[in-house]
Amino acid sequence: MTTENTENITPIIEAPPRPPIPFFQKWRSFGTGLGIEVTAENLLLAITVVRPSGIRILDAFEVLRYRERPAAEWGADVLAFLAKHKLSYLSATVVLPANDCIARCIALPGVADSELDAALRYQLDGLHPFAEEEVAYSFARLQAPRKSCLSVAVARNPVIEDYANLFDEAGIGVASFLSPAAAIYSAIRTLQPPPAEQFMAVHEDEAGLLLYAETTTHPIYSVRFPASNDRAIAASASQIRLPEDAPMSKLAALLPPAERLDIASTFAFAASLSAALPKLSLPINLLPQARRRTISPWRWVPTIILMVLLAILGLGYAYYQDYENQRLLNRLDAEIAKLQPRIKSVKALEANIALSQSKLQAISVQAGYPQQDLDTIRELTRVMPVNAYVQRMDLTRNEIALIGEVDQAMELLKTLDSSPFFKDSEFTSPPGRSQNGKEVFQIRAKREFPGLATPAPAQQPQPPRTPR
Repeated sequence: MTTENTENITPIIEAPPRPPIPFFQKWRSFGTGLGIEVTAENLLLAITVVRPSGIRILDAFEVLRYRERPAAEWGADVLAFLAKHKLSYLSATVVLPANDCIARCIALPGVADSELDAALRYQLDGLHPFAEEEVAYSFARLQAPRKSCLSVAVARNPVIEDYANLFDEAGIGVASFLSPAAAIYSAIRTLQPPPAEQFMAVHEDEAGLLLYAETTTHPIYSVRFPASNDRAIAASASQIRLPEDAPMSKLAALLPPAERLDIASTFAFAASLSAALPKLSLPINLLPQARRRTISPWRWVPTIILMVLLAILGLGYAYYQDYENQRLLNRLDAEIAKLQPRIKSVKALEANIALSQSKLQAISVQAGYPQQDLDTIRELTRVMPVNAYVQRMDLTRNEIALIGEVDQAMELLKTLDSSPFFKDSEFTSPPGRSQNGKEVFQIRAKREFPGLATPAPAQQPQPPRTPR
């Protein structure tokens, strides 16, 4: 394992306490990542689990002399290491050596995101010393308040192809190639804010001294020296105009606290944080898009959630109409129940009105009976012969019966039928002779009511309709 030896570094100025990060950012911090640091001789691996409650380094692994051994051999060891933790699906985030990639920072204020690539290409030749050789590059905006600045990583294409082929031969899936500066930038902002607006971090290992700093003039600064010395630190601090009171500390001290940090490589740990939280990390990646491999069981989570939501919406839409109909029926039933007392009262009133109308009609009809009877008697008096004598008269609503004496009884039938008040006259018994020589008659005739329509039978009152 690489260890830091900072005995020759100038005294360290501690960073002030950091405020807590925003709640939403903290509770988005879920993930597990595999980070790999590439050194001259070995590969240093770290598996890190990130949760809102903290960070834990699950395990670390070291591949010795990876250039001298067949890639398939040490690749099988790495896959066995992942399988031991049931994390074979993890794709690695690899931090390339500082000597194989260059980190730069340029300011492009006022340039739209859609025009950043063209603006960067225009300046790209001045950002690296690789002459006419084609290079791979990647860039990303820095976080606020320095969003007008771009962090740029540049590496030679043959170097990128060499590392990509190496990991392909080993059977290890790689999601991204990072520069040390990009890995550090993201790591010191995982579950914590940056240590200060301006600061410097020092890291010493077998390859020499690496300085990382952020200042007003250099929003992101990373440089590698072959050996540790105070003059290099002082010169770099002067170049980037680092204030004298700015915090300066070991790089490992600025990384977020984690369990078992002492057994992990600093850059492998930083890379594993970027692998665990790719959406919250600086999106710099030197690996070509076609060669990136991202395999995670969590990739299906958004699809599954979307399918569940669609199923819920579909079921809700299917049952919504039934629900609305049932709700409407319940409301109507409630309204009907409230109106039932009034409906019963209306029904009772309608029944009383119908009965009263029936009684009124019967009374009005009966009120005309005396006048009709008088008219009938007057008509009978008019049409009866002078020599007729009526001994008895029975008058009903429909008929009249006469018993009396007359000279010619047969003529009396014709006389009655000729009157508009009588019809269908007939003898109820054959005429006889009285002692004085007259014919005794018993006649029955039906009554007519001229000028009046035949009274219709009284109609039964209809029951009132129930409001629907």
